[in-house]
Amino acid sequence: MFNKRINKAFIIAVAALMSISMTSCGAKAAIPDDYNYDDLSAYIKIPDYKGIEYAKVTGDVSDDEVRQYIDDKLAGSSETEHIKEGTVEKDSVVNIDYVGSIDGVEFEGGAAQGVDLDIANSGYIKGFAEGIVGHEVGETFDLHVTFPEDYGKEELNGKPAVFKTTINYLVGSKKAEYNDEWVKNNTEFNNIADYEKSVKEDLAAEKMNSANTTEQNEVFSKIVEGTEVIEYPEKELAARTEQIKNIYADYAKSSGMELDEFLESQMGMTADQLDTMAGETAKTMVRDEMILYSIKNSESVDVNQEGYEAYLADWLKTSGLTEDTFKEQNGKTLAEYANENNFFTGYLYQEVMKKVMEYSVGK
Repeated sequence: MFNKRINKAFIIAVAALMSISMTSCGAKAAIPDDYNYDDLSAYIKIPDYKGIEYAKVTGDVSDDEVRQYIDDKLAGSSETEHIKEGTVEKDSVVNIDYVGSIDGVEFEGGAAQGVDLDIANSGYIKGFAEGIVGHEVGETFDLHVTFPEDYGKEELNGKPAVFKTTINYLVGSKKAEYNDEWVKNNTEFNNIADYEKSVKEDLAAEKMNSANTTEQNEVFSKIVEGTEVIEYPEKELAARTEQIKNIYADYAKSSGMELDEFLESQMGMTADQLDTMAGETAKTMVRDEMILYSIKNSESVDVNQEGYEAYLADWLKTSGLTEDTFKEQNGKTLAEYANENNFFTGYLYQEVMKKVMEYSVGK
């Protein structure tokens, strides 16, 4: 059961982006039998897409970015240290022992040893963590607090208590030293120079991929702005509408609810409103797909089974998944999931926009 309402905009965005931005993967996922019309111009009129200008995004990587990446890695390999002297501050993490009593009698669950306590985010009753601030490592003292009236245990609700507390040590973090030895122990490289060269190349590749995506999205958005939809093909519109509604049905099923109950309690909408929303979102999806298929046809862009499988396999590798782990997470094979959710369009978008970008002009 959900603790709060699911963001309706999020689910709508998932559906709207599903045909282009989202991808899945799977060996031998089928190429869908969509938009096999003699002439798509009866349904849509797209603008001249040759010579569209876009803002060129740089893929350059600075030395500061390389250093920040390495610093993050160093932080991840830092060692915890026990600081045996010092004063507890508001942002300290301390290791403590304590024994609680009420009217001089220890109570069940009121004692612990060797507990790490983050003073700023303790989760303990009011006054407990705050009362430790200012005390010294090695000190033992009585900490006086009062349980809240609604603490949840009748024998403790509203009761004043004393916790005999000992500060064992402050918990610190010893940052790893950045040198050739660290590189050898934590990477596949033997020295700083080779490691930093590799980091810069990897960051540049990530930036370039991101830049390409940003540039393609800008160009595609300009094509969409100049597009006129004459009519929506019934088959594809009905399929996308059903696809969107199935997303909500799956969410309802996973939360143990009937669809109507789920829509009302989690989305704040009725079944009729879902039908309307799904229909409108499906129109956006179909419009975008018709643009892609129109350009594919006019430019003779080659989209084929081999390319689709390679595209999906690349996504699988990038995501750090295997065929088996994907099925474990989704309850379906990669091919089944890709087919049901029309992820072929992601591959189509990739190939079509490669061609379109050849005609586009970066500024």
